[in-house]
Amino acid sequence: MHINCLKEDLLYGIQVVGKAVSGKNILPILGGILISATDNKLIFRATDLDIAIECSIGADVIKPGSIVVADGRRFIEIVRQLPSGNINMQSINDFDVVLRYSKASLHINGLDTEEFPLLPKIEGEVQGNIKTEIFNRLIRQTIIAASTDNSRPVFTGILLDIKEDYLTMVATDSHRLTISKNAWNGHGSGRYIIPSRTMGELSRILSEESVNIVASQNHVYFQTEKITFVSRVINGQYPDYRQVLPNKNTYTTNVKINTQKFLESISRATLLARDNNSVVKLEFVKEDNIKMSASSPDIGDIKEEIDAVIEGESFSAAYNGRYLLDALKVMESENITIDLTGPVTPGLMRPELEEEDQSEYIYLILPIRVN
Repeated sequence: MHINCLKEDLLYGIQVVGKAVSGKNILPILGGILISATDNKLIFRATDLDIAIECSIGADVIKPGSIVVADGRRFIEIVRQLPSGNINMQSINDFDVVLRYSKASLHINGLDTEEFPLLPKIEGEVQGNIKTEIFNRLIRQTIIAASTDNSRPVFTGILLDIKEDYLTMVATDSHRLTISKNAWNGHGSGRYIIPSRTMGELSRILSEESVNIVASQNHVYFQTEKITFVSRVINGQYPDYRQVLPNKNTYTTNVKINTQKFLESISRATLLARDNNSVVKLEFVKEDNIKMSASSPDIGDIKEEIDAVIEGESFSAAYNGRYLLDALKVMESENITIDLTGPVTPGLMRPELEEEDQSEYIYLILPIRVN
């Protein structure tokens, strides 16, 4: 292999796939990055066997070929420190590679390309396309509720519930539940649980206008013009999330409130309640406002009145302030509505959307029992 490329392009490619470089020493080859030169482009690939990422950039290919950089993470740091401009990369001794830049050169150890894992074959019963902006929003709105408890693997993932024209993402840690839904251009139906860490990494590297999705029983593929991202599917049965949503007939109180003002008040309250399990008390006063309070024995207390339009019964309830903040930060609407069923039963928060909007977002909140 022998190529010329810009330092900035090389760095972009290896940084994208670097998110899949294994940090574990199970197999040395998984700590490397495969670099292939063909048809005037460089193709980079890395995998930790949970995810695999492939990325391509333009390059002047003098001689096609492939190499595996042995220490992928170290290689990223090295390239980051190189001066801007042209880089000449050439393989030597079958496995190793020499980088020439300015009036200098450096030698990098390599590994056998034959040992590097292949990408799984791309095929599946569900296929479609969605705008990247919408796809990343779905991830942002659901990932906040994914569990970090590895004893229940299913809840550490985000459920992709695909039904023909709609893509729905769901996450829960059993204390809260998020459901984000949007129309997409696809066909087929299926349910796939993707690790939330994987979805977070995916949202950070997707930047092109749209993303293609192909889902199979064991893997889900996310593709753009430059990037292919493959994730394993978590085995297990995701619960019927619709069953835990309160029935409309059980709503006792409806609240409409400005998103930003509510967020600012909850932010202040959570600062005071941090040492008290982030408990924030809300009193919903009919037709008037929300009376908010929080306290900490070691810091102090706070009381505020927040303007709101409230219909139905008046009552008081306590909530986890951090959970409220997580939801408010991703609502992306000027106002929100909150449908409540009582002081000790679930409520639903939603952004106020235009009638023609093809999206839906629901955040289920559970009150906290306090003395």
